[in-house]
Amino acid sequence: MFKALRSTRNKLNSPLICGYCTSNEKHNSKMPTDLVKQTDITSKSELDKMKEDVKSLKWRSTWHEKEGQYYSTLRTFYTEHNNSAVMKFIQSPIKLWPSDIKKWWAGKQEEKSIIMQQYIPARNQMLGNELAAAHFVVHRGGSVKFFGQDFWIKRNDMKQYNLPKKYDPDWFLQAIDCNDMELYYEGLVNMRDLQNVEWFSISGCENMDDWCLDRIANIFSKSLLYLDIRDCPNITFRGLGALVKMEKLKILYVNNIIISDEWEMTCLLLQEVNPKLDIRT
Repeated sequence: MFKALRSTRNKLNSPLICGYCTSNEKHNSKMPTDLVKQTDITSKSELDKMKEDVKSLKWRSTWHEKEGQYYSTLRTFYTEHNNSAVMKFIQSPIKLWPSDIKKWWAGKQEEKSIIMQQYIPARNQMLGNELAAAHFVVHRGGSVKFFGQDFWIKRNDMKQYNLPKKYDPDWFLQAIDCNDMELYYEGLVNMRDLQNVEWFSISGCENMDDWCLDRIANIFSKSLLYLDIRDCPNITFRGLGALVKMEKLKILYVNNIIISDEWEMTCLLLQEVNPKLDIRT
């Protein structure tokens, strides 16, 4: 009797198990075979959509010329302060006194000079970095000296000078004299690719300030031996501290070491960092 009941129970259970397995197999065959990839695709599309949303919300990039680039002659009619200048002009009272007109004209001439000193890639492509910087300096009243030459190149009274007008790989600048030049911060970018300059002077350049001296320290940090910053009234001890970047600097000319306590302390710190540095007046 017990054997009959056991055989009957086995017969009843076996179809249920087979049916269950069969139903599972059918269910699995209907399931997606690549659930993980499908999830990745969904998340990627959402990520792309988020990136597009962020890009659409991003503030528009300026169209005007960036430093070290040159777009077109239309850049001449654009300045960094166009919007603020217009608002200031609208809100300011009209002044027609001779002194005001003279001040306005001087400001326009300064803006023109700054724009004319912008970096032009076409000039560097045609002349190379060395000759392009030489043309930039000599054309504005400065002088330059190349390795292997015992004379300085400077324009004459007719504003003419003798420099190659095509690239020559044998010309390397050794010294640049910008004394009393109308040189601005924007003009220094024309010298950024010079790797061998040992002598540099900005004596008498009234437009040079702390920011300009910091740029000079970055450009000539690996090569400069001599630097003259006399008669630059806008240079303070803050700009002088940037000269700590100049690893090979040996001679530094300043107006006076004891102008102020801060200036004197900065000079002492420079000599402590670079014991070979000789600060002269």
